[in-house]
Amino acid sequence: MTLNIGKLFHIVHISEVLGALDAWYDDVFAPRRGIMDNNYLPREMRDGSLLAIGDAVIETMAPSVRPGSEVLPVGKFFDRFGRHLHSLAWYTDDVGGVWERLVDKGIRVIHHGPDERPDEGDIYTHPKDTLTQLEFFQPPAATGGPPDPRFDPTWPEQWAASDNPLGVDRLAYATVVGHDMDRASSIFVDVLGGTIIDEGASVLTGTVSTFVAVGSETVVELAVPTDAGSLAGRDLAAVGESCHALAFLVEDLGPVASHLGAKGITIVARDDTTILADPADTYGAPFRFTTRAVPGDPRAGLV
Repeated sequence: MTLNIGKLFHIVHISEVLGALDAWYDDVFAPRRGIMDNNYLPREMRDGSLLAIGDAVIETMAPSVRPGSEVLPVGKFFDRFGRHLHSLAWYTDDVGGVWERLVDKGIRVIHHGPDERPDEGDIYTHPKDTLTQLEFFQPPAATGGPPDPRFDPTWPEQWAASDNPLGVDRLAYATVVGHDMDRASSIFVDVLGGTIIDEGASVLTGTVSTFVAVGSETVVELAVPTDAGSLAGRDLAAVGESCHALAFLVEDLGPVASHLGAKGITIVARDDTTILADPADTYGAPFRFTTRAVPGDPRAGLV
């Protein structure tokens, strides 16, 4: 069975205050705003915005200041881990089919409705079962949800004409860090139906990695640290298996380095193709900027 997994819906980035995090993204990335701004979700007692950067959307998120938010998932996550990337979400036209596959593979699935098979709405995996929380949700055309500009055929031209101070083309990959590559691969390949497109080791990041194409438009790096002192190694020790980093594809590292420096963001390491930004300066999210597209990236013919 091939799962119907479409465009990456969003990647969640959690901090303590939404306004400050949104302002930081505006200043550093100049994302497209107006999809969803400063939205309060009573069910989760959290504030959130959706920011489009190239072919990716970041959902900035913070627990509400209202009493009681600290015992709900977003508040509990922030209290335990602080500023950090949180989860990956994809669109799907077949929520029920994805639910069936996950449950058949022994993965705990959460959804806000009756216990029977959901055919609509959003479903979430238990993060302990999938290294990081994964969400699957219907496209906005099916739900009347916030309009996603990336479904507009002219979006690539709109993004190319935007300010885009970092010269971001698209999301190269999202990194999920774990202890065991076999387990990580079983989740993203055997369960989600992803395809391994590249493998290797990186001195720069201190990891061994397997790159998996999930659906037709997303690459996920599954990374196991080989260096306990690397960003990935320290994150795994502090947070555990999780969504660790985001890498953006750019044409030239020179302007990236200049822009990061102008914004007070330290470069902790770099090589000929990739820059690693200091998560202490980027709200806890290790951002990478790279001129290297992952071999076999299914989007190569779409750029």
